[in-house]
Amino acid sequence: MRRALHNTVCRQEGGEDLRYDKEKNTVHISVREFVSTARRGISPTLPCDDEEPSFKKPSKAEAELLRGMTSREISLTVDGEIPLCIHGTAVGDGCVTLVCSTDGTPRREDKAQVRGEGFLLCYMLYKSSSEKYPPTLSVIYINERDGSTVSVEERPSARKLEDFFGRCLISVKLYARPQVDRVTERLPSMAGMRFPYEHIREGQREFIRTAYKALARGGRLYASAPTGTGKTVSVLYPALKALGDERYDKVFYLTPKTTTAKAAKECIELFATKGAVIRAITLSSKERCCERGLLCRDDRRLCEGSKCNKLPDAVLTLYDKGLAVIGGNEIGEVARKFGICPYELQLAYSELCDVVICDINYLFDPKVYIRRYFTEGGRFAFLVDEAHNLPDRAREMYSAELSTSELRDALLDGRIGEHSALFLEIAEGRDALDELLRPYLREELRERHDGVLAGAVDLSEPPAKLYEIVERMTLGAEVALHKLSADKNAERGTLSFVKDLYYKLKKVNDTLQLFDDHFKCFIFQEGDTLRFKLFCLDTGGVIADKLDKGYSAVFFSATLEPINYFKTLLGADGTSDELAVGSPFDPSQLSVSIVDNISTRHSERERTLGAICRTIAATMSARRGNYMIFSPSFEYCEALYNAFRAKYPRIHALCQTRGMTDAERRAFLDAFESDDKNYLVGFCVMGGIYSEGVDLVGDRLIGAVVVGIGMPSLSYEREAMSAYFEDRYEQGKQYAYIYPGMNRVFQAAGRVIRREEDRGVIVLVDDRFADPIYKKSIPSLWKGMRYIDDAKALKERIEGFWRRVDEEKKSKC
Repeated sequence: MRRALHNTVCRQEGGEDLRYDKEKNTVHISVREFVSTARRGISPTLPCDDEEPSFKKPSKAEAELLRGMTSREISLTVDGEIPLCIHGTAVGDGCVTLVCSTDGTPRREDKAQVRGEGFLLCYMLYKSSSEKYPPTLSVIYINERDGSTVSVEERPSARKLEDFFGRCLISVKLYARPQVDRVTERLPSMAGMRFPYEHIREGQREFIRTAYKALARGGRLYASAPTGTGKTVSVLYPALKALGDERYDKVFYLTPKTTTAKAAKECIELFATKGAVIRAITLSSKERCCERGLLCRDDRRLCEGSKCNKLPDAVLTLYDKGLAVIGGNEIGEVARKFGICPYELQLAYSELCDVVICDINYLFDPKVYIRRYFTEGGRFAFLVDEAHNLPDRAREMYSAELSTSELRDALLDGRIGEHSALFLEIAEGRDALDELLRPYLREELRERHDGVLAGAVDLSEPPAKLYEIVERMTLGAEVALHKLSADKNAERGTLSFVKDLYYKLKKVNDTLQLFDDHFKCFIFQEGDTLRFKLFCLDTGGVIADKLDKGYSAVFFSATLEPINYFKTLLGADGTSDELAVGSPFDPSQLSVSIVDNISTRHSERERTLGAICRTIAATMSARRGNYMIFSPSFEYCEALYNAFRAKYPRIHALCQTRGMTDAERRAFLDAFESDDKNYLVGFCVMGGIYSEGVDLVGDRLIGAVVVGIGMPSLSYEREAMSAYFEDRYEQGKQYAYIYPGMNRVFQAAGRVIRREEDRGVIVLVDDRFADPIYKKSIPSLWKGMRYIDDAKALKERIEGFWRRVDEEKKSKC
């Protein structure tokens, strides 16, 4: 440790963001935010220490010094048209020491940030004192894993500090201008904006009022609002009003689908045409943004875009376009103009925005969340569209698995040297896993029909030694990756391979750290391969942790029912609100029939194919047009398609298949856009790409037949979920199977009626729909449904429906 330890500033997490005080006409910014803002525009190597520091354990006396440090507040005001006031904490006596906790080896980005803060504090202390020379800067990194430290000391010259400060100031001032615009123009325009349509639909007024209340007070709202309610405008309007009232600082519109992201974009552009001044961006993944083949994932030095220092100019160029919503086209155009990374450009521009439209992964996924926002959090409003998708997505994000065969393949690959430290760590880890896990399965192994021994067991908590095994392999991969990244001669393929291995191990290690009674540990054996899986049973806790990174949240969907089920899985607390908005559609727009004398259970499927084909034909025979047939799996979908084609070869039929290309997906939907008045039937999978987010309005789709319940397949994981929720709520089967299955049914059937002019038919086929446990989930729009057990009666009922529709049209004419 350095002798000046007692003259130290402890670097705190958080800090005041860039803020404009309208009354005092002053821009306020903390030291931390000043440096992070500046680093977006200056060279990433300044100020960054290129030395490789050495580790050592602190003594007890040094540890006591760290705990007893004192400091004082100083600030620096930079004169100009609008004064800039920088707030920070520092001490005198010729030294500034920053103490920073790390989780392992300090990353280059972390070193650049903390050293930049040290430079700024040295500059501020130098300017506020009468000292002849600037103070010494000492940066101490404490490794939380083992208590070791990295200590780096330097004494920057006055000229170096002046140069650093001047370069930072250019970038910070550029970013300050939009903040001034925000306070003086954008926020007032949002606070005063009116609803963009002449009339508010039934249910919208209540949705808007309830959403504003929850958002403004920092609460959480769970809203089920049927198709046609106008969910997007009903949630964005109160969110922007509350933003204009300065209840929070930024809105994140989170969605799992590009179609709903497009709807949010169009809604914000509508607000702009009505006078609101808004800046928003639609974020794209790095894969979609990149035009250089993602070279940076192997080595940042390979990509020219990562070396450019023109981010401030590029960001301000985007800002000066004056567009309400910036998207991929504008990002790509400006990134090419300045020769910079489009992904980094969109993230930098997002900081100037009022609304960020992005995938739900960017908040909830522990691997790809946006660190600049959600590491520490802030005063954010989260609007989560299609929220019924989030529990399954989150369960996947927070579950992890690892097998001995994966580790064996890594060793046999050849890209890890046989004598390297990483090879030894992985080999020892594989052997240790085998030795640890195999005894758990001795009593569970059974010989399958193919002669392979297989078995599984579930544990309430992982074996204690598993933590140590996984952490050692993860640390070994991290050290190897760090060395390869610093080696200019490292092969690109090797670096990429080790990086993938590291992230695989890291996800398992991170999931182990989260493991509690909301998780279950499974151990599987198949032949000689052992595998363990850390499975997230209940996503409520992990989602709630992410919601704590913001101020308020609204979850909304057309099928967020049963609402208590979704509140449980979506992180609701005791103060959360709920809302069920009535359908704006007249029940007479829709004919719903349930054929409850046909079983679609797996053992009955082949026997009932003919009866289902006759049901489909009876549904379609009443009127020529376009229909979709939804079934629970690709296998069943293909069987129905083949049976139907064999029985009715003259009807144009399409079938969704696994792994369809973008072109094949578009061709499938384009067929429904045709003006051909003949029959068209598309066989699709519930929960697939055509059962959600597809708007085939008017005559593009006039009917849907939903075959089966859509329940998840029987598995060890689902059975564990059933036991978990049975223990807590006495609804194990409902939570694990029935509610997820019925949600898929509702989503598929919801393709038929999309707007007020639509008319159509829905036919549900399964004897289980007559069971009370399923019947109570039926939405209010379906209250006129009928149970039918005969194809002829079904045809007559649907013919009657279409006669009434035709009579209604004639009367209006």
